[in-house]
Amino acid sequence: MGEVQTIDELRARACRALSKLRRACGDDDVREARSLVEALRNQRDYELMGELAEALSRCDPKDSRNRRLYAQYLIDTGKVTAAIDVLQPLARRTPKDHSEFAEVAGLLGRSYKQIFIDAGDKTSGAAREALRKAIEAYRGPYERDPRRAWHGVNLVALLTRARSLGMRVAPGLDPRAVAGQVVAMLESTPVQERDEWYPAMLAEASLGLDDWDVIDRHVEQYVASRSVEAFQIAGTLRQFTEVWDLENRDERGRALVDMLRAKLLRLQGTEVRLAPDELERVRGQPKPYEGRLEAILGTYGAQTYQWWKTGIERAASVAAIRQKMGNRMGTGFLVRAGDLGREPADELLVLTNFHVVNEHGANQALPPAEAEVVFEAADPGKAYGVAGIVWSSPVDHHDSALLRLDTSVTGIAPLPIAAALPVLDETARVYIIGHPGGRDLAFSFQDNELLDHEGSPAGQPQIPGVCRLHYRAPTEGGSSGSPVFNSRLWQVIALHHMGGRMGVPRLNGKAGSYGANEGISMQSIIAAMKQ
Repeated sequence: MGEVQTIDELRARACRALSKLRRACGDDDVREARSLVEALRNQRDYELMGELAEALSRCDPKDSRNRRLYAQYLIDTGKVTAAIDVLQPLARRTPKDHSEFAEVAGLLGRSYKQIFIDAGDKTSGAAREALRKAIEAYRGPYERDPRRAWHGVNLVALLTRARSLGMRVAPGLDPRAVAGQVVAMLESTPVQERDEWYPAMLAEASLGLDDWDVIDRHVEQYVASRSVEAFQIAGTLRQFTEVWDLENRDERGRALVDMLRAKLLRLQGTEVRLAPDELERVRGQPKPYEGRLEAILGTYGAQTYQWWKTGIERAASVAAIRQKMGNRMGTGFLVRAGDLGREPADELLVLTNFHVVNEHGANQALPPAEAEVVFEAADPGKAYGVAGIVWSSPVDHHDSALLRLDTSVTGIAPLPIAAALPVLDETARVYIIGHPGGRDLAFSFQDNELLDHEGSPAGQPQIPGVCRLHYRAPTEGGSSGSPVFNSRLWQVIALHHMGGRMGVPRLNGKAGSYGANEGISMQSIIAAMKQ
């Protein structure tokens, strides 16, 4: 698996570069670090990116490009006001005719835009001021050079959003007029100069004109491109949902967002987070008519969309494990007792990790009396108590706890269990639904290839009776106890057990280590329950 080695090598090189910069700032080391900061950004390894950019800034504080990338790390990790503090002096000292100035201004615009988007009251003074500053940040570079289409597209989006909220921000600018200018400029761009972003920018600018024929046609071109990357689709999706608010605009907008998500989840290197209310909306939304599915997603659009909707339905059966009167501590999922070889067969139970819930609260887990279970995608207002632990296996074995709830669960389907593990090849992938970091229910779709497992035919389990899987996915604290699904049918193949960015020993006696997460196969858990 060449890509796995590439990712691991990138992180290993970055760690070596970081170590060198902390000892000395040789020219060769600085050049190496510069190239790695952006590569880490492209892999969305923001924490390591930030560490390396910080060390590089100490060696060369005048490196404007690195400082700008450092600000991007701050934005992408939620430290928006800190990013502004970095970007403002950088903008003041960068000549306006320098290409780097437009990049800095764009990130300032993105920072203020995020403050506006995150504001609970979009009409508050703080939200209005953030929106005004975002518009000015994009407006300056665009008016100096209208060929800067991405500044123009953001300007159209923010002006349109402001007008929809009745705000008189930048009253001298007409969003439809600016949209027309951006569309005309893009359409006049020679074919050989159009990059991967071109169709997305043209589609978004056309939103400002409500020209849905153009929008559909160019989104189709965008998602059909073989060179389009997951981070590009994700960026467009973020813009359509957070700025254009298409999900609340009309049926066409909701369908467009849903179909972009369906496409995104088929790409590698993606992550989608959906809050419970968003999941509820998507579950209840009618399927777009077949012709429009094909217009956006191509011939196999209906299959892709149905696959995605199946994943959405599975989310209803995933629960947050919470401390009573406290925070989320982990994840669990609903299973049918008979599927685990237990009686009564139709009883519905919840499976999670031993290190999330166990009888005596060992390993900083919750004892049953202090735990509650909430199916946030199905019924966020109902909390189930834990009546007892039906079966468990400690952390160093299956790290599993099967919970009986104090009230019967109705209206939620148990998750289907896969009969076997996927065949290991370069296309094998897994998906996780859980509560990473204790936040809202989230789909985890990033670096999610199945790396290895100890199942048949070639597996060599190192712990008797335990079959482990290694996979790459962006799990973190709070994902413990999440279901791990196969890629085709959304069947559970494993219970997520632990994660590690680097240094996880390889399975099956193979030498070395890598960045991986670990799950315990459901079939080995079921076999242990029967003993």
